[in-house]
Amino acid sequence: MMAAKARISAAILLVCIILPLLASAFLDHLPEVLEHDSRIKDVTIRGDNNIVGANDNDFTLPRSHEKKNERSLKEKKSKKKKHKKKKNKKGKKSHKDKTFDFDHIFGGNQQEGDEFSPYLQPVDAPQTIEEQEQAENYDGLREGFYQKTCPHAENIIRNGLIRAFQNDSTIAAAFPRLLLHDCFVNGCDGSILLDTTPSGARVEKLAGTNGATVKGFELIDEIKDELERQCPGIVSCSDILVYLSRDAFVLSGLPNYNVLGGRRDGMESNEANIVGNLPLPGDTVDQMIDLFQKKGLNSEDLVVLIGAHSIGVAHCFNFLYRLDEPEKAQMLDPRLAGVMRFMCTNQMNTLPFDPTTQYKMDSIFYKQLMIKKGLIESDQILAQDIRTRGFVQKFGDDEMGWFDKFGKAMNKLGAIEVLTGNQGQIRRQCRAVN
Repeated sequence: MMAAKARISAAILLVCIILPLLASAFLDHLPEVLEHDSRIKDVTIRGDNNIVGANDNDFTLPRSHEKKNERSLKEKKSKKKKHKKKKNKKGKKSHKDKTFDFDHIFGGNQQEGDEFSPYLQPVDAPQTIEEQEQAENYDGLREGFYQKTCPHAENIIRNGLIRAFQNDSTIAAAFPRLLLHDCFVNGCDGSILLDTTPSGARVEKLAGTNGATVKGFELIDEIKDELERQCPGIVSCSDILVYLSRDAFVLSGLPNYNVLGGRRDGMESNEANIVGNLPLPGDTVDQMIDLFQKKGLNSEDLVVLIGAHSIGVAHCFNFLYRLDEPEKAQMLDPRLAGVMRFMCTNQMNTLPFDPTTQYKMDSIFYKQLMIKKGLIESDQILAQDIRTRGFVQKFGDDEMGWFDKFGKAMNKLGAIEVLTGNQGQIRRQCRAVN
């Protein structure tokens, strides 16, 4: 009996004294997150077919762990930012327009046929409806046309021009003139380069509006010979002329612009086709706008492309007559008239279109027109006519805006009545058909 009472007393002692002490010790070591918190919220976790209820405390870590985790997150964010910054720095490219670096071109070690070309840039998708329609009009022509069939073509053409430019800086203005005179007569088919044709007709280059005022044929021959050695029967003469024109402008300070390739060469050249198809120094604004519209170019394109006269010269016979007619003489700055009289002792003498920066493409040419210092009458009247004066003023004030429009206008010019696909031929030499 006494033994039973002793066991009962020990059990009561265990329940009343020892167990509470153990429970208290246990609770002292529990994480603080298990302390009572009345702020209970339902959190819904969605699985495929399950919805589980939970509260904030189910997702809370002890404070010591929170601090550790915060440091970890900060370190990760810091590393991520550094990595992103490093990556951006490495991959960052300048979006500024590029022009030729003369020191690099003339002093560098780049050889003909090198893979690098500042012109081979990614083709951007058309951004506007106008550009999309324009892209459709260039059907058969595309940027980087020779990348697979003759990857060094653009470098060979450019390097040939650079060599010639070192010896004669006036050569740059020759190729844009050749291009316009080619494209406005039966399209951009290289017909102005032909010396003879199967028909035996007098060729375009012999016409009075060409003749002594066009040059550069020998350089085109040299470039064509090099291209034929590298890529026989691939690069057309009409494309050579387009690439040379672009390179001439870039050498003269215009930011680089991409050009389209894929033209094929025509097999006819006839002096008679020139009549009514080329702009003349004495043309009225009506005549110029009408002619450009027939070629798919508008009045703004007319003023944009006239800016090519920022470089180059004009022969005295193209403007000296202005001094003899009082009405026309009134449109001349008196000092310019004096220079004309002094320099033009021979009709074949020349004066620069822009004497201030004769070898540089810039907007000064337009500024000169606004103060009656245009050498050619057809240039000068663009600054007087209400339909074109605004463009002259605009491009004189906004050189970069003109630069941007110039490349686009040149591509429109280079797409006039082109031969593509199986039309025409790829001449083996530019002066004669195959």
